Amino acid sequence: MGLKILPASQFTTEELTDFYNQTRVDYLIPMPMSEAVMAEYIHDFDINLELSPIIKDEETDEFLGLSMLGVRGDSTWITRLGITPASRRRGAAAAAMNAVFDASIKIGAKKTILEVIKDNTPAHTLFEKNGFKKTKELLVLRRAPIRPPLSPEGEITWLYRKDALAALRSHPNKLTWVNALESMENASMFQGFRIKLKDGTQGWLVYRHKKQTITHFEFHTERGNPVKMARNILLFLHFQYYRMDAYAENFYADDPHLPAFFDLGYFEAFRRVEMIKEYS
Repeated sequence: MGLKILPASQFTTEELTDFYNQTRVDYLIPMPMSEAVMAEYIHDFDINLELSPIIKDEETDEFLGLSMLGVRGDSTWITRLGITPASRRRGAAAAAMNAVFDASIKIGAKKTILEVIKDNTPAHTLFEKNGFKKTKELLVLRRAPIRPPLSPEGEITWLYRKDALAALRSHPNKLTWVNALESMENASMFQGFRIKLKDGTQGWLVYRHKKQTITHFEFHTERGNPVKMARNILLFLHFQYYRMDAYAENFYADDPHLPAFFDLGYFEAFRRVEMIKEYS
């Protein structure tokens, strides 16, 4: 089958949204997108549409698949890779992968990062064949809008945009692409707060506030017990937003704050595996 590769920049956001949703109708975790969410996604995560391939049948012009490529410094990020069900095993996935690899090399990237659903064996196999290596497992957690059963302890200071960004800049650990400083800088609505407990435990939380959802949490314990710090800061968060869903994305599976989430009614929705390909 003859394939043609077109840059996503040739298509409208509405068309890209339709393309993406076509690839997810039978996906392990569907995650459909609206046009508004797609536009926000492209902006917030530095998606370069000129370098993001749309795969079509050369003869019929039928849409077969796509991938999007985020670009930051010497790193690229493959996201939204998908092939329509009827087009799989016809070379479209390989064409999309090769296109983003070529684009990454052309712009001088030193590494390419991606995330894949943990139990998506065909995708894991494809990525491993293309030189990706597993780094860490990432958890996606959710919580229903329920008023917390306890009151938080400690002294709370709100962090608005400038101070929240300063807190993120001080984070000692590597953050995943969706929660990184650049993503927060691009976002329209985010904030956070700092907590200090009587025993000296202190730390902060930065999060995004999107319509009826609080999401993209990033924690750091500066001193003391991480679970105690996170439990009290989450209690405060959910007292403020007790009518809102919570969606905590891309927590490393060994994050010391995780027990606090489960204490407050979060559940594990699914896991992703972070994989990295380095260029010599």
